[in-house]
Parts: sequence; structure tokens; C-alpha cells
Amino acid sequence: MIRRRVLITGAGGFAGSALSLGFAKLGWEVIALDRAFDDRPGHEAIRRVTVELTEGVPEAVPGVDLVVHAAWVTTDPETLGVTPDGYLALNLRPLEKVLEYATRTCPRAFVFVSSSGVFAAEDAVGGLTDADQPTGASPYAVAKLAGESLVQTSLDHGTAVHVVRLGYLFGPGEMAIASRLRVSLVAGWVAAARAGEPLVVRSDDPVRDWTFTADLAGALERLAEEVAAGRPIHLGSPHVCSDSEFAELIAHVVPAATRITQPAAGQVKPPMVPSDVAALRDFEWTDPAAGLQLLLTEEVAA
Repeated sequence: MIRRRVLITGAGGFAGSALSLGFAKLGWEVIALDRAFDDRPGHEAIRRVTVELTEGVPEAVPGVDLVVHAAWVTTDPETLGVTPDGYLALNLRPLEKVLEYATRTCPRAFVFVSSSGVFAAEDAVGGLTDADQPTGASPYAVAKLAGESLVQTSLDHGTAVHVVRLGYLFGPGEMAIASRLRVSLVAGWVAAARAGEPLVVRSDDPVRDWTFTADLAGALERLAEEVAAGRPIHLGSPHVCSDSEFAELIAHVVPAATRITQPAAGQVKPPMVPSDVAALRDFEWTDPAAGLQLLLTEEVAA
């Protein structure tokens, strides 16, 4: 049987590395692109290629069945010392180069990894659905929305274009890097618990959607076989819980952990409601408790 091949950009990052490993475990040949990779062991099916995407995808990289563009700079422009326009260029120039590669090689499907971060907190009450229009005005939101638009208008040669918005992610192997200085709440809480420090929870105790990163490759594998929706898809787990509930899960498995409440700063957007996509109606998403156990077990084993 011919092994399917996927190219994943941003494969040295948190979500990208999880996608690379996930597709490899599903039997795909993975071409993983990023400007740097850590020293964690790879997988025999993953070919790592160190590259500056602003210079384009190397000519030696072959065609693939699926492109997943997960590369993105999430660190804010002020911290990076660039203007908002400069930040936009930092993200769109690599995307343009990957789109040039896709135009040249004609993959069956192209996935652009976007985010619920395109929404503002006031865009919905109760849950962010397909019907809600994103009005996020942060440099991150503006750049992601521009990326969504660029992808949907750039490929017209038979490649199915899927724009997927991810919500809150957690999983093993998360660490701060230059392009993503902040780690998830879960990673921060786990680190605090292990260090004997309290788990800080906002006083308004927001409810969030939580997706275990190991689920992403399986979901995208299914989605890529479908006809593109022609609009952004809310891709993620239906599991939601409050900050205090997740912190309590961590305290249960790290018994010495304590939880404290601090005043809330700013408003948190509602959880994202997954789109009703036929290919994913029977997909089994990992719930937070099970995902936390897997995260802790894998990190101990590593």
C-alpha cells in the first residue's frame, strides 16, 4: 500500500509537533518543516527539514497529499519589537510561500490552522458558533483573519481548502519558544503544582473548551477526505470545563497542589462550539481528565 504523505509547517512547535507525531502514528509519511526543532526523539516516519519559510519551501521537498500550515508567530508585536504591520508580515510571508508550494505541487487538500483567537469576548454569549462573526482586533486576530482570507482565495486548482479554528489546547511536550512565549493554562498549572506553587484561578472562573493535541491528526485526517466547507470550521473537542474544574483535576493527581483565586483581568471569550461536520460526528475526543492522565504519564516516561 502506498503511504500517504503530509507536509506540516511549524512542526517544531507545540501543535505542529503533536500533528507530526499524530500523522506518523496514523501511518502517514511526514515532512516536518520549521526553523528549529528541539532535541526530543522523533519518529521514523517523520523527516525534519530546518528552513526559513520566508525563503520558500525548498525545491527538494516533494509533492504531498496534504499540507497543514500550522506555523505562526503568536508572541505579541511589542515583545518582539516590531510594528503591527511587521507582525502581520512575519506571519503572512511564510504563508504566501507555502501557498506557492501548494500551487506548484497541487496537493489534494490544504489545511490552514486558525484559532478561536479571531473572536472578541463580546462576539457571543454562551458559545462561539459558525454563525458568529469574529471581530477580534488584536494583532494576532487580525493576522489570523488575513490568513484565513488569503488561503480561501489563493488555491483554485482542485486542492480542497480547509480553514480550521482551534480552541484551547493541552497536551505533552509544551514549552515556551521565541515565537510562542506563553504556554497554556494547563501547562502553567501543572508546572506550578510540581513546583509546590499554588494554581492561580481567575475570580470569574471562565468556562473554556479543551482539546487534547493528540486528537488533532486523527480529526484532520478525516476532515481532509471531505469536500471543503467553504468557510472556517470550528475544530475541537466538545468537552468544556471551568478553570477551577480543570485546576481541581490537576490537584487530584498532584495531591500537594493548592488552588488560589485572583481578581480577573479582562474578559475571556466564550468556549468554541465545534462545527457539525459529518466526518467528525462519531469522532472520540479525549476528555480533560483522561488527557491530563496521558499528559502526565507521557512526560514522566520521557
